[in-house]
Amino acid sequence: MRARLAWLAALALVTGRAEAASDPVARLDRALRRTHDVQARFVQTRKSPLLAGEERATGSLWVRKPGDARVDYRDPSPMVIWKRGDSTWVYVPALAQAVVSESGAAGVPVSWVLGASLAEVRREADVRASGAEVEIRPRPDAGLPWSSVRIGFGPGDFPNRYVFVDPAGEEVRIDLREVRTNRGVPAERFRPRFPPGTRVVGGS
Repeated sequence: MRARLAWLAALALVTGRAEAASDPVARLDRALRRTHDVQARFVQTRKSPLLAGEERATGSLWVRKPGDARVDYRDPSPMVIWKRGDSTWVYVPALAQAVVSESGAAGVPVSWVLGASLAEVRREADVRASGAEVEIRPRPDAGLPWSSVRIGFGPGDFPNRYVFVDPAGEEVRIDLREVRTNRGVPAERFRPRFPPGTRVVGGS
């Protein structure tokens, strides 16, 4: 009898661990806690009721705690976005112009990709499991233009798919590829730099 009880206890423990491992909210929590920096290529796909088809863009990104980010769009049009502290820079080479604004105006919650704990995300949004994904619904006072964000996972625990949906039905999907974590992205990567003659708009 005692041996049977030991087997039952072991099976319950293993089953509990398997269920916890498959819980997408727990997977997101682990990623937010364990990851200090990320670098990856991305494919961004935009769908809108106003578009006949899809808009597709590709590039590379770097993110580092506690909230620095750089996004380099390459195709179809080069553009660089830096996020540092409370400010965001958007540099468009074709216009020889950089626009500086508050980070919240960018609309993409970088802290949900990296830099915040699950508890911090829950302070401004409702978080729940939706199948194998995490669904995040920003609260009205969060000031974000998205009605929902769905986060999916590739191999391992790091999330590699983000789908942002706005109230009008527009959808932006970001797929991360060749993801590398905790490689020590240098601070220089997040420092906004522009060629001489670039017009800087906004800021102080």
